[in-house]
Amino acid sequence: MSDERVVAVECFRFDPEVDSQPYWQTFVVPLVGRMSVHDCLIYIRENLDPGLAYFINCKRGVCGRCTMRINGKPQLACVTEVTADVQVAPLRTEGVIRDLWVESL
Repeated sequence: MSDERVVAVECFRFDPEVDSQPYWQTFVVPLVGRMSVHDCLIYIRENLDPGLAYFINCKRGVCGRCTMRINGKPQLACVTEVTADVQVAPLRTEGVIRDLWVESL
């Protein structure tokens, strides 16, 4: 039996240049120590889907550019710890550039 902890990360996916409608895609991510939503997204992009698009700037909870709907609530991806399955979506669906990346106001 493995001691590895894993979580399901359900990501909003949408490329307005290709997709007619948004859809959800679930990825299984191993939890290593304390991981943030941002850490999970890095794992997904580096190991499972290099096409996943999102924007992270400061990585310290200062700039607010990584604000997403995390389990339905606006939160910063860089400082929100993942302890169980999680759903991530853009803060708003207008102005989606691709996936979790939206135009800045």
